Amino acid sequence: MKQTRKLHPGERLISWLLLLFSLLVFHQAYRISGFSGLNTPGSFPLFAALVMVVCTLFLVLENRALGRKNRDRKMEAALVAGKLLPPKVVLFTLMIVGYMLLLQPLGFLLCTLLFLTLSILYLGRVKVLSAVLIAAGSTGAIHVVFSYLFQVVLP
Repeated sequence: MKQTRKLHPGERLISWLLLLFSLLVFHQAYRISGFSGLNTPGSFPLFAALVMVVCTLFLVLENRALGRKNRDRKMEAALVAGKLLPPKVVLFTLMIVGYMLLLQPLGFLLCTLLFLTLSILYLGRVKVLSAVLIAAGSTGAIHVVFSYLFQVVLP
């Protein structure tokens, strides 16, 4: 007895993104050396990328056929947004963007200390003093390792 499966929210979009990624991988594999023979350096990556393209193409076609049966796009978009973008992920992503924007004006040490402290407070649910001490220790360790051991100039 064959069971029919239902599409999960966002599955159709993810399958299309996978197909796009597979095509990009195929293009990059072709750029390695083209396809001048079976024993050239690019033949294995090209074959692997071709397998990826074919498999994801079958997945896209299967999901497209399944998607025709139940199409409530508004409800699907809300479910995808709720599952893929919970508020905690959105806020933390905004914190990362803020870190990137403040890195140049504040400098590495202060910006990293601030970012790590806020991240630990938000994600770890610890006391403020503990968060500051952990962030300061981590920032100090990163500074020592990169500045003195690797001799990298931090921003």
